[in-house]
Amino acid sequence: MTHFTHEKIQGIDVIRFCFNEIGLQQREVMKKELDSVIPENGGKFLFNLSGVGFLSSLAIATMVFFAKKVRERGGEVKLCAASEGTRNVIKIVQLDKVFEIFDTEREAMKNFTGE
Repeated sequence: MTHFTHEKIQGIDVIRFCFNEIGLQQREVMKKELDSVIPENGGKFLFNLSGVGFLSSLAIATMVFFAKKVRERGGEVKLCAASEGTRNVIKIVQLDKVFEIFDTEREAMKNFTGE
């Protein structure tokens, strides 16, 4: 099962997540799927969270793990389009200190491209 779609737009890898909740087995699959899209130079990634039903600790850990790998290679990861509930979880676990978060995909894309 795919937990996200992946599209490259203006040199930015847009990852649109689509899951209600991530269990332990799904987390391992998602980690492998995400690992397969990281280029050697790290790249620029935008995580669109509009399709996320519930942001579990396993999903959070996977996102942080991915961001760490991308940043180690000189890349960056930003978040966008989180629902109110997801945004509350992000604030509670202080992910807003780890990721730049934008209300919309368009706003985040503008930030990446400097428009």
